[in-house]
Amino acid sequence: MSLQPKSAGVVLACLVMAGAAIALFLTLRFAQSEADRDSLVWQRQMSVVINSRDAAVEEWLSAQKKIIYRLADNPSLRIYLGNIAAAVPSMGGSQSQEDLAQAAYLENQMKAVAQQNGYMPQINKDFRLKANLELPRISGLALTNPQGQIIVSTPAMPTVIRPVADFLSRGAGRDVISYGPYLGQQNQPVIAFIAPIFGVQDDQSSPAIGFAVGIKLVPQELYQKLTQPGEISQTAKSYLVRVRGSVLEYLSPLRSGNGDVNAPLTMVLDAGNSALAAAFAVETAKDTVGGFAERTNYDGQTVLVTGRAIKDTDWVLVRTVNSQEVMAAIQARKRTIIWIAGLIILAVSISIALIWRHGVSVRLTRAAERQLILTRKYEKLSHFLQVVTDSQPTVITAVDDQGRYTFANAQATKDNALYGQDMIGEKAAIFSGVLKSPQMESHYRQVLNTVEPLSLVEQLPDSDVTIKSDYIPLSVEQENGVLIVTEDISELVRERQLKETALKNLVSTLTMVIDSRDPYSARHSERVALVTEAISREMNVDSVVRDTANIAGALMNLGKILVPRELLTRPKGLSEDELHTIRSSIMKTADMLETVDFDGPVVKTLRQIRAHWDGTGSPEGLKGQEILLSARIVAVANAFVGMASARAHRPGMDMEKAAFLLLTDAERIYDRKPVAALMNYLDNKGGLEEWQDFGQPLPESNNES
Repeated sequence: MSLQPKSAGVVLACLVMAGAAIALFLTLRFAQSEADRDSLVWQRQMSVVINSRDAAVEEWLSAQKKIIYRLADNPSLRIYLGNIAAAVPSMGGSQSQEDLAQAAYLENQMKAVAQQNGYMPQINKDFRLKANLELPRISGLALTNPQGQIIVSTPAMPTVIRPVADFLSRGAGRDVISYGPYLGQQNQPVIAFIAPIFGVQDDQSSPAIGFAVGIKLVPQELYQKLTQPGEISQTAKSYLVRVRGSVLEYLSPLRSGNGDVNAPLTMVLDAGNSALAAAFAVETAKDTVGGFAERTNYDGQTVLVTGRAIKDTDWVLVRTVNSQEVMAAIQARKRTIIWIAGLIILAVSISIALIWRHGVSVRLTRAAERQLILTRKYEKLSHFLQVVTDSQPTVITAVDDQGRYTFANAQATKDNALYGQDMIGEKAAIFSGVLKSPQMESHYRQVLNTVEPLSLVEQLPDSDVTIKSDYIPLSVEQENGVLIVTEDISELVRERQLKETALKNLVSTLTMVIDSRDPYSARHSERVALVTEAISREMNVDSVVRDTANIAGALMNLGKILVPRELLTRPKGLSEDELHTIRSSIMKTADMLETVDFDGPVVKTLRQIRAHWDGTGSPEGLKGQEILLSARIVAVANAFVGMASARAHRPGMDMEKAAFLLLTDAERIYDRKPVAALMNYLDNKGGLEEWQDFGQPLPESNNES
């Protein structure tokens, strides 16, 4: 018995509706599962960022504590402090001239430490002119007795009562602690670091003989640690808070919805308000993993929040992202899935109805045949491209503008320990291949934004692998993406390093030969190379200029092997011709090295070392920026070493005086920039202490040779 057409239509309609309902139910479940997965992705991203910022803040605090610890652990300081503390009038003693001298020594030592590490207040020019006014007590370093009374301090040191009292209230241990931030005497946020000072002969159970206290304005450097490099979120915020009693204090600048930034220590709220984002972060920060919740931020915005406790402080780092930003992408994707699935269901239903009613038309049959032909062609082309790329030793992938893989060759799947097409459609961020750059996401985002190719060479962290990556923008039917080609060039880098090592060994050997030929300038070449390296670092020149200057400085006296030894060993009584023979040895050095293949213009640098800034040197007429930068650097280093180094017939000149003489000749003989870089290294980077042996007399063995 067959069904009538009308009955058959009803049955078909019921089946289609039932199938559509089931498909819609499955679609909704799938869309919700995808939304839940996206939410977990956001939480993982927030965890990675807040852990990174937590580590950065703790690293900064550790660096600040090391400064105070080194000051407190200085043996000379501990001896002098013991002597001075015993003679402070308030403690029943009296200060002798020797005690005052010791106190002055300590103060000068602390001034140097304060100047180098940001504990010296910045005084503007107008204030310095008003000599009768007291310096504002903003920051400084101080040494105190066990009761917290200041014995020695830098100028403008504020009171230390609060940080010392906090240290004592914690049990007066042996570790350096931080206190603050708090509003200082000038109503500005400051932070203090306190370290106990023990006698030189004291053991672990001995009490402290005093404290080293450092107080400074909270630097912008600390607040910058809260900003995540490569931040892509539009509403993400990271800030510091702490709880004092029932009050929640905000310690770092707060960015409001309109972009304004409030100063720190200006906003306090109820710590017991469980609906507040920062209060939730404080409550869950005790857990090393932390928690996630949706709360209200200080600016009234609904945010997703998590927190971390900063080690050895009462600070809590809070990370928030506006809920609208999080949920907008999730809901948009969910709606897209539902709409697409609904349209597919509707299309399938209509198609079934049409097919049942009209049958398979000739047009659809022909269209299906054409589609089959095109599909086969596409499959053949795809297979051909896959075979070609799979044969390459490089990792070749492509990602779309959402960061999902759209293509991966065999080497890419092998690098990620996967099979076949397991990577296609997945987020690139979730994979960590052997040859994958940690900065890959930021690189392809840059290419997507600029639509410009990008080529990079990177050393992978915690590995000896070096990769070369090319990021090429793609655009197919208005869909943007990036083609990424990554190659392991570790072997090439190692070969280059071996070549550079061999060259450095050759330079070192030739330097020894040079110095042995000229005993009156022993170690001159080595010292010129050292000073050249320091000037290059201060000027932040590129590696080619730096290496060229170092090699030229080390080998500039190689030509002296062609100068008669009796001229080199006779320090006085040389004729003009004999002096010219010695001075022209640099040109002989250039001639000897003419055929050597250096990475930089070493020979050209040697020929220009005696060129003067005003054009009066050799080669004649060469001046200013026409002179190679490497030659200008070596000229300053050579002149400085020549003046500061001791010779058999004279002592070395004071290094500061030598630098001053170079500055006097700047813009005439020397370029001012290398001279300024040298002076900065001497005054602020420890150059005077590092090179103090320049002025010492030569060993007897050299004098006799």
